[in-house]
Amino acid sequence: MLRSVIAGLVSSVVITVGCSSTPPVPPPPPPPPTAAPITAPAPPLVTVPPIWMTPEAVAKDCQQHLAAAASLRENLIAAADPSAKGTLEPVNEILLEVDRVLGLAELMGAVHPDKSVREAAETCQQQAQKFAAGLELDRQVYDALAAVKTEDLDPSAKRFVERLLRDYRRAGVDRDEKTRNKLAAIHEQLVKVGQDFNRTIREDKGSILATPQQLKGLPKDYLDKHPPQKDGKIRITTDYPDMLPLLSYADDEKVRRALWLEQMNRAYPANEANLKKLLQLRYDYATTLGFSDWASYNAGDKMLDDKTKVAEFIDKVAAIARPKSEKELKDLLARKKKDNPRASKVRSWDRFYYVGKLQKERFGVDPQEVRPYFSYAKVRDGVLAVNEKLFGVTFRKIEDAPVWHPSVDAFDMLDDGKVIARFYLDMHPRDGKYGHAAAFNMLSGAAGQQLPSASLVCNFPDPADGGPALMEHRDVTTFFHEFGHLMHHLLSGRHPWVTFSAFNVEWDFVEMPSQLLEEWAWDPAVLQQFAIHHLTHKPIDAGLVAKMRAADEFGKGVRVTRQMYLAALSLGIYDKPPSKVDLLETLKTLRSKYSPYPYEEGSHFFANFGHLEGYSSIYYTYMWSLVLVKDVFTKFQKAGLMDQPTAHAYRDAVLVAGASRDATDMVTTFLGRPYAFDAFKAWLER
Repeated sequence: MLRSVIAGLVSSVVITVGCSSTPPVPPPPPPPPTAAPITAPAPPLVTVPPIWMTPEAVAKDCQQHLAAAASLRENLIAAADPSAKGTLEPVNEILLEVDRVLGLAELMGAVHPDKSVREAAETCQQQAQKFAAGLELDRQVYDALAAVKTEDLDPSAKRFVERLLRDYRRAGVDRDEKTRNKLAAIHEQLVKVGQDFNRTIREDKGSILATPQQLKGLPKDYLDKHPPQKDGKIRITTDYPDMLPLLSYADDEKVRRALWLEQMNRAYPANEANLKKLLQLRYDYATTLGFSDWASYNAGDKMLDDKTKVAEFIDKVAAIARPKSEKELKDLLARKKKDNPRASKVRSWDRFYYVGKLQKERFGVDPQEVRPYFSYAKVRDGVLAVNEKLFGVTFRKIEDAPVWHPSVDAFDMLDDGKVIARFYLDMHPRDGKYGHAAAFNMLSGAAGQQLPSASLVCNFPDPADGGPALMEHRDVTTFFHEFGHLMHHLLSGRHPWVTFSAFNVEWDFVEMPSQLLEEWAWDPAVLQQFAIHHLTHKPIDAGLVAKMRAADEFGKGVRVTRQMYLAALSLGIYDKPPSKVDLLETLKTLRSKYSPYPYEEGSHFFANFGHLEGYSSIYYTYMWSLVLVKDVFTKFQKAGLMDQPTAHAYRDAVLVAGASRDATDMVTTFLGRPYAFDAFKAWLER
């Protein structure tokens, strides 16, 4: 998952709008005729983001950069110079000032261990969003950009101004003042409600109490980290390192069901109200701009640029996957009946458990046999080493770098011995921290002005808890996935224009590089570099990896149909007026149509499905990106996964390009032909 997207002018999945513009000030008087010309010194290169440790530091930085942006805006209008240097460069500088607080504020609001800093960061995020949204509705800035003669520009600058003008028009800058003010008010509310929705999920950690007998089947290292309380019960939370092993290995169906329901009811009922507010605000915004609903508006700048195309794609993939999914469900139910002859359905809490059972019985793959090969420290070092070799860069750990928590690691990324980026790994769960896995933008790169920075935020087992911190193989693929986002962002930071960061590609393309990198987590030669058994110290056997891959193929029909249910839910609550949306009934209806698992009474998944705020109507992005992944990967399959010419061609055509080209053009350049659906269809049907 990718967080802190700068879509056009601002960091948000939501197309932002906001406050009215600041009135211009008159230009300063010219110097006396005899005065020598004054050349302003170039601003210093921003190489690393500040790390906020107090609320006061947040407020100071936030005020400083937004004030600088406001001053630059005033100078831009006063100068009235329609050249690239007189207009485009100042606009770029304004966006850089906003960028220096907006992504960092979202990250600190999600991960900082000090609640007061998290709250201050949320306030800063609101202020920065409001400024950026006001800028996007600023008619004077729009007119200044529109006055630039694009025929005199190089292709890069031309794309920069044309995309800005497109985003301005999509924001409603060409509407009357009353409409712009209405859009600004809607946006300000959207930021706050979105923060409330995400905070409620983040801070609502569910848990259950289980007896040692109920945890039969779980690995010893898990049980060692979960000793009984004084009453003999063991507390299990909804944190991923607690929840996923229990759902995968606990033989007791009742305890699996209890923890699954606890997870599905996080943030309920508070987020039912917050989600309804989001739906209404987004609908009001879209209809104010003349669209029938949010989904119609939101599709406009994506690869699938119409909500009808999105719906058709969801149904197309669901139809292809359904026969395989139905066959797999029959197999899963037959296996469940061996344990419980009265079973009539495979339930959501059975998903990991019985897929794992069949993978072991059919393919000889026991997930508990695989876990000992994946200790966190070795996986981390392995992921870094693979990416260094693949993309021709070097990572250097910065031991004394300021960080927001002692468990966070900081690294510089070097190319040809020169530092080109900074990144952070915040990889273990703690109270108050974002509970999933995502890459957060901290700084967007701009050549000569600012180096890119980002942080991976995950929730993997922590070596500090004792033991080897063993990971599931799906955790390893998640690590590769998120690192794919990281490399995309960091390598794209060498363009002069800040909006060319990879965080600004078409949003339904943004998951392609991350999902592509998952393929390296399945290659025997790659895994043998770091998948070392923590007791025997032997690398993982290629035969075991082959069996793991064969086992993973079982269940993909179920996985894909579940993904299309999530995509349909994402679209289905945003493609109509909110007055026609009953959240629970919509969830039940779409679950019945698309999901391989039945709805479970008493569950309220919509309250904790964070993508309904972030991706909103376009969760289909993951599967659409996978269509592109399967096509792009055919070149690596032919050349070899670690083939340097192929990897470097991909790096340059896609990763380095960032948002400097359309996604379709980037993929076509790398493939040497237009992308096709064939490889995805063949993968799904085999």
